[in-house]
Amino acid sequence: MAISRGLMRCMAVLCGLALVPATARAQKPGAEKLPEAVRKTFEAKFPGAEIEKIESEEEGGVMVYDVEFRHEGHEKETDIAADGTMLEFTLVIEARAVPEAAMKPIRAAAEGARMKRVEEIKITHETRGGKVVKLPRTATHYAVEMTKGGKTAEIVVDADGKVVEEPNWGAAK
Repeated sequence: MAISRGLMRCMAVLCGLALVPATARAQKPGAEKLPEAVRKTFEAKFPGAEIEKIESEEEGGVMVYDVEFRHEGHEKETDIAADGTMLEFTLVIEARAVPEAAMKPIRAAAEGARMKRVEEIKITHETRGGKVVKLPRTATHYAVEMTKGGKTAEIVVDADGKVVEEPNWGAAK
């Protein structure tokens, strides 16, 4: 009898857990800090992701949430507007994955420096005048962090090698 009572209790607990909504069990650490529209987009695009950092700031008159996370074994980042529109998606990649046209200005800027984090950024929307604007086509940028003589910089180029953001050599991080 004692065994069957223990078994019954265990089954009752398991049945109770099955009734807990899946979203409550699968809630990502930090996801509760995101507005509902942002959280829903994030969880739909990256199910099972582990949030590492959340920052928010106003860009072009729109509140944007920058979420750094791990998903499917990769370091990733996304910017999502307060209305739930995903603006861009970033994947940390190896330098060898950057197209040669984009690597040429990166190598020139990194001369004498050590290249560190390399990112591929897919941009589908931007913020302008308080609105989210869809781009006519997805833009791909590559960002590379560099260190030289105790200073750091980042260069951003498009897929064709046009420099989008020049490196600004600041203090070491």
